[in-house]
Amino acid sequence: MVEHSRFLGLMENAHTKQDLRMLLLSIVAHLLKSYSAQDISTNLSANLAIYEKIFESFRTKILQIFTQGDILDCGFLYLAFIAPKSLGADERFKPFIESVQKLLATQPSQEEYIMLIELGAIARVLANPSQQNLSFFNTNTDKYDNLCEKSLDNLDNDGVMFFLSRIMCASIDGISAGRCGEFLLELFSIQEIGVSCVRPAIIQAYTQAHLSSQAPLLVRNICNWQLHILWNAKNLFNNREWLSLYPVWKQEFYAALRQVSQALRDDTSSSSVPPLIAQWLDLALYLQFFIYHICGNSFSKQEQWQEFNTEISQYAVPIYREFAAKFLPYLPKSSPSTNKRKIIGILRDRIVENSPFKVEYSLIKNLLASPEFTQHYEIKIYCMSLIEKSENNPQAIAKLAKLGIETIDIGLGFNKAGFYNSHLQKALALREIMLRDEVAMLISPNNGYGISDFLLASRCARVQVFWTHGNFVYDISGIDTRLTHICNNQKSIAHNGFSFYGIPVQMDRSFYNPKVPQELIADTRACYVDSSVKQPLRLFGVIGRLVKIDSLAYLRSICAILEQNPHWRFLACGLGNEGEIKQKISQINPQLLPRFFFGGYVDSAVYGHILNFWADSFPMEQGESRIEYVAKGRGLSLRYYESAKQLESTFVSQLDETRGIIEAIIDDCRRVDPAGEKVDSRGENSMLLHNALESTFFSDFASYKECVLEFARETSAFSEAEYVEKATRIMRLCELDPSEYAKKVAIQSAIHAMNSEIKARLGVRYFLAFVREYLA
Repeated sequence: MVEHSRFLGLMENAHTKQDLRMLLLSIVAHLLKSYSAQDISTNLSANLAIYEKIFESFRTKILQIFTQGDILDCGFLYLAFIAPKSLGADERFKPFIESVQKLLATQPSQEEYIMLIELGAIARVLANPSQQNLSFFNTNTDKYDNLCEKSLDNLDNDGVMFFLSRIMCASIDGISAGRCGEFLLELFSIQEIGVSCVRPAIIQAYTQAHLSSQAPLLVRNICNWQLHILWNAKNLFNNREWLSLYPVWKQEFYAALRQVSQALRDDTSSSSVPPLIAQWLDLALYLQFFIYHICGNSFSKQEQWQEFNTEISQYAVPIYREFAAKFLPYLPKSSPSTNKRKIIGILRDRIVENSPFKVEYSLIKNLLASPEFTQHYEIKIYCMSLIEKSENNPQAIAKLAKLGIETIDIGLGFNKAGFYNSHLQKALALREIMLRDEVAMLISPNNGYGISDFLLASRCARVQVFWTHGNFVYDISGIDTRLTHICNNQKSIAHNGFSFYGIPVQMDRSFYNPKVPQELIADTRACYVDSSVKQPLRLFGVIGRLVKIDSLAYLRSICAILEQNPHWRFLACGLGNEGEIKQKISQINPQLLPRFFFGGYVDSAVYGHILNFWADSFPMEQGESRIEYVAKGRGLSLRYYESAKQLESTFVSQLDETRGIIEAIIDDCRRVDPAGEKVDSRGENSMLLHNALESTFFSDFASYKECVLEFARETSAFSEAEYVEKATRIMRLCELDPSEYAKKVAIQSAIHAMNSEIKARLGVRYFLAFVREYLA
């Protein structure tokens, strides 16, 4: 009560707009700091009379500022939070609202536009306090949750909604836009303001955009605000509620493609691309990227990718092909055989050291060690340079250059336009370069970007290959064949009804187990647990996108494990929907929340050393990050499978198929010269396998096979209950019998080393057979 009254006293002495802004922010900050989200409404209701006076005072003083012709910035929209529902409308602000509406229709400049919508939004808050949905006095817990089902016209008096829907139609560039972006990032860090608030504003913004003659540009503006501002806000980042906007984005995508299709039918020329077609096709290509990027970060099932493939990629590709047939040169017929090496192109979204890059780099490095490959083939990287995702990493490009691989970075010129770069011009330039280079085989590890779909549909190479890193259902016209490294060392494998060529890839050691100073590992671990105490705390967890652990079944299992193992803490490393995951944990057992750590984006080379145990996620499992952890030899990895019988059958089949190679590897590692040195040493893997032979983990194929099957039984679970049971067993072994735990880890490392050696011997062989078949 005293604090609230103090604000009323300070209000009397606040005269300038700077004073008023500072006081408003102090009031809101105090309320958010002092009370939980549930308690603010109750506390304010008890002091309603005071806040009615405070709000009336803001009204009077701001009206004087407006009357004098001065303006206020969007920070004053925090008035919506303390707007009492009990106050009636104030007609004094109606002229300002009406004036803004008239001036907005005159197509003002960017800076004038933003000043006008700030004025219109603040005037709406002051004129209609009872209609501000974000008011702390609003006891409706869903706030904006159901607004999409109502008429959006009813939201016109909501100041924040008005501001959101209008600012997104402005360019994201410029000083004023940057200031508004900072405000929105701050706004969406406030608890319980999430996607439900954004959804109606976005719908309204798109409606406004299509009233303009510059609709394609305004739609691009709206997408830029979503992707580069709202997406990065604390409560909105990688939030799976974004998927609720998929139908809205899909309709915008369809609208752009309809414009292209209609213009193609109406066009009678056959030379240059008409500006209208270029404008709408560029928007369509961008929208496809936009939908792919936001939705793809939340997809966790093949069924979701299938829906995207059917409704987005397959819908667009016929129109891309129609455009290409009308305006682009045909792919030249292959020239007679010469001594010139055939070019194999790899189409990348951008060059960064993520998991796909590590796999592709490792394969390239392995291929370049083959004289047969380098004699007949040459690899080039063609980069879409999607700056909207991130800029290219110079160190990653330098790694490729060190191998002698040329990277064609299309972004060097086009990305000077920033977030307004032309996806159509990028696609056309890449296609022109590929045709000039006479690319024989184009490998696309992409599954739904507008540019990549366009290039495959318009055909840039005689043979076009889809390389999947996990999406097994991508299927468009222009794909000739498919390959994957997710093949369990098999030369061919079927996933979701499609056949893939299997290309095992031995990962480069620089990715899996680089040298890391022990001091750095110790310091990093100390950020989470104290290892010096008598009963040290231990860490288990995963490293990867958080969407993979956003599973109620998985989190329920982790909570049960923590309940049974008091000396352990769970560490989740990666970016994503942290808030949603915490909500699920709180629903299961809120007392366990302090034992969950969220590390954000981390260096896996370091963090892979601080986990004592890897509890793999399910049903969406981790990929390369889990294998990278295993390669470090720091702890055991527990995985979840659907069927024990099917798992064992799969293991037996894979082992039997590679029996000859396994026996050869064992023989190579067994041989020693008179001085006791290993013959034909193959580095770390051979050392691990040699030690495994000396430790009698296995001695021949039969004993290796039994070792693998027995280890798989110990580290695989087939139900939630079994997962909890086996995780607890592993943890107790780590705590109570470190030497036996170390032995189990050594067996895991030996199996990993054997698998890596198999990949080294098969990968290049399989890939050469693959290109021979298609490029003969």
